[in-house]
Amino acid sequence: MKYFFVVCLGCLILASIFTQMMAPESKSDKPIVYWVTDPNPARELQIQTCSEWQKKNNIPEFEAKVDTANMDKSKVIIQAVSGVASDVIDHAGGSAMRFYHEINFLEDLTDAGLKLGFDPSKTYKAIIPEITIDGRQYVFPCNVTAPLFWINKATFKKYGVELPPKRWTLEQFEELGKKFVEAGNKGRPRKDVFFADGSKTAIWYRSLGLDIYNETLSACIMDDPRYVKILRLEYKWTYDDHLLPSEADRQSFSTESGYGGSSLQLFNNGNYGMIFSGRYALIQMRKFGAMELTVVEPPHGGYPNTFTTTRAAGVYKAGKHKDLATYFIAYLASEDYNMNIVHDGDALPPNPEFTKSEEFLRPKDYPNEWGCHEMFTQAMDEIAIVNSASPFILQDVANRIISNYEKSYMSKICSAEEAAARTQKEVNNEIQLNLKDYPKMRPLYEERVALQKKIDEYRKAGKKVPLEWISNPFFRRYYVDMGWAETKAESK
Repeated sequence: MKYFFVVCLGCLILASIFTQMMAPESKSDKPIVYWVTDPNPARELQIQTCSEWQKKNNIPEFEAKVDTANMDKSKVIIQAVSGVASDVIDHAGGSAMRFYHEINFLEDLTDAGLKLGFDPSKTYKAIIPEITIDGRQYVFPCNVTAPLFWINKATFKKYGVELPPKRWTLEQFEELGKKFVEAGNKGRPRKDVFFADGSKTAIWYRSLGLDIYNETLSACIMDDPRYVKILRLEYKWTYDDHLLPSEADRQSFSTESGYGGSSLQLFNNGNYGMIFSGRYALIQMRKFGAMELTVVEPPHGGYPNTFTTTRAAGVYKAGKHKDLATYFIAYLASEDYNMNIVHDGDALPPNPEFTKSEEFLRPKDYPNEWGCHEMFTQAMDEIAIVNSASPFILQDVANRIISNYEKSYMSKICSAEEAAARTQKEVNNEIQLNLKDYPKMRPLYEERVALQKKIDEYRKAGKKVPLEWISNPFFRRYYVDMGWAETKAESK
């Protein structure tokens, strides 16, 4: 028996040596910085460009390697708390950043950003709430998006319908949409032509001056006639006017049409007159050939807006190569990296300086896109606002509650008024449950509630509200645009 164990021990030693020899570190004469990200084919060029950037700028050399197997949030968390996460951690949106920060495994990059040139001034002002917490920087964008409506001009021409204006109202949307679906479905046995690919609920109720949360993010405020109005409009546009596809319509496309259920393919085919997407839609649309494209803003109810978000990257606080990983974040702000995004169309480059280039505005191989690209940068400057998230509830939980009741209304399980009231009640109940589970949040919550009371009093009295009282990013922008906010400069 002892010989058996000796043989097993020898096999394990040999296996360990073999594993070590096969490890990437043993094959490279440089330190390896692992970047957990999605499996986009563009990563290969981005890694290559990173190596060239290091040499050009006398950066301490390292080898960047993509880790696509561990992008899932649950894997990131498990590996991070176990001390074995990748050096650079990619994620989508500010909610993920705030969650990772709460777990305390993201490195504070504020000082490094200023030193190495990737501080918040090197990206879009509208996206700063997605990369900072309480004025400290934890990530830098890999790309940025502000979705708008792409329009296939050939489809509108085919159906004899005029194009929408660049900025338009909900009323114009309905009027033009009815013309489009009537002309598009004329003579078709199946009513499978729709004006747009789906509802943009949050953008539409924001355009009426409403958001999920109040000004201090201390409570959900969706039990509001403006939300009810948008829900009713969406039902009408889906089931009465057929401007938007229902869930059954989408499933029918997937199972019967042969288009694979892809919205962009349906857009190219003429089933959708418009599709709501960011600049990244070009990655697939360029494969369809030279489509006749233009871009317009989402229709609004008085306040034009769209949302903005980012795929961003941060440094793992317990990583083996934190300093080198920080250089990789600096690479994301460089001309080398940004021009990759300019050329491949993967949303907006993180540094807006490179959206002014001729390569961005008028790509020589795609003249059919001229006039489209600048619409996205204009949106970032003029109408893009990040999604709001309360510190007192996981936004994934709030989104699930909102989605459940919207689906209940669209299925006629409850009325629009009931959906709005139940949404508000359930989200606020979750906030209270979280405060019981995390009593350390109670002082901040009570501070915000007291501040909200003061804001309400100021608004009722017609007084301007100090901007520093408002933590909700939508209302910070809305109050300024409406002339309701008092900035620090005005208060002096």
